[in-house]
Amino acid sequence: MATFLDVTVLENFSVIFVFIFVWLVVYAILLYTKVLGQNQLINIVIGLVVAFFVIISEIATLVIKQIAPVFAVVLVFIVIISVASGMFGNVQVESLNSLKWVVLVILIVALIVGALAIVRENIDIPERGEDFGKVSTVIFHPNFLGMALILAIAIFTVGLLASKQT
Repeated sequence: MATFLDVTVLENFSVIFVFIFVWLVVYAILLYTKVLGQNQLINIVIGLVVAFFVIISEIATLVIKQIAPVFAVVLVFIVIISVASGMFGNVQVESLNSLKWVVLVILIVALIVGALAIVRENIDIPERGEDFGKVSTVIFHPNFLGMALILAIAIFTVGLLASKQT
């Protein structure tokens, strides 16, 4: 029997929630940091593109679904700390400001570790019979060498485009 407390139907809409969450977080970060300037249309479009890429990937969607509740609880905790620090006045603002940065760094590290744990549990690695315990096997693997080549080309491209032309 269905009751008004039954929220299992919301599982079907979780992809939409993930899309909106990623879109708003990317937009907010770009708007706050002003990396791409003051043009809000560019920030909105980049947020949309990143959100589409996230919902295309099943692992990324799963990571966001698992990490978002923890993220929300910690953000509520940070808001409570901010309100509590405002109640003390300006006497201890500097120490509480540094406490906010410590909490933010711990939050980021915890989110990265949690995301990597979820990815490790849900990724399928094909067995090729290679021993990846040795560093030389990883470094000289064709996938790693190709990734390093593409990364080197990207670094030199950005460096040459950003250099001053005379």
